[in-house]
Amino acid sequence: MKKFLISLIFGAFAICGFAQEHLSFKGIPIGGSMSAFCQKLKAKGFTQIGRDNNITMFTGNFTGRKASVGVAATDDGENVHSVIVLFDESREWNTLVSTYDYYKDLYTRKYGKPSACREYNPSHNDSNTMLMFELSQGTVTYASEWNVTGGTIVMSIEKSGYSNGMVVIKYRDAQNVEAKIQNDLDDI
Repeated sequence: MKKFLISLIFGAFAICGFAQEHLSFKGIPIGGSMSAFCQKLKAKGFTQIGRDNNITMFTGNFTGRKASVGVAATDDGENVHSVIVLFDESREWNTLVSTYDYYKDLYTRKYGKPSACREYNPSHNDSNTMLMFELSQGTVTYASEWNVTGGTIVMSIEKSGYSNGMVVIKYRDAQNVEAKIQNDLDDI
């Protein structure tokens, strides 16, 4: 699970330089210490369900839906840099797409048209079995990205397990992700 979260948090998408403001999740600026951020998230009704090094996992309601939320910080825990929302897994393509479309509409209403969007389905039939197979093979791509004040928000449908998928929303704070990357570059 940790490797899956790390790959989702540090997945390939653009970060547009340093920002002056921090990106926020549920009104909480994505920055500061892991413990301070987690306390604020708990005050919003989330329950901590685990912690492994620099990733802390929570469960709670996000826009009225049950979701898992991962919070990632630098190795020393001094700067939270990313938050990831994971919705329940599904074996039904229609469930995944309707969830994706709902949240894409919400984020578009709040932040405007996505700065990048790729919705590609190579399958020539609408069979759930074929679409889920294509997702498991990595040939279906559904992702939208918003470059917003303070960072980037990316929403996608991701493969999860052998035959499941899930909708994932990633918040990456530009300042703290760049600081993490620079720190890691110094380390290699």
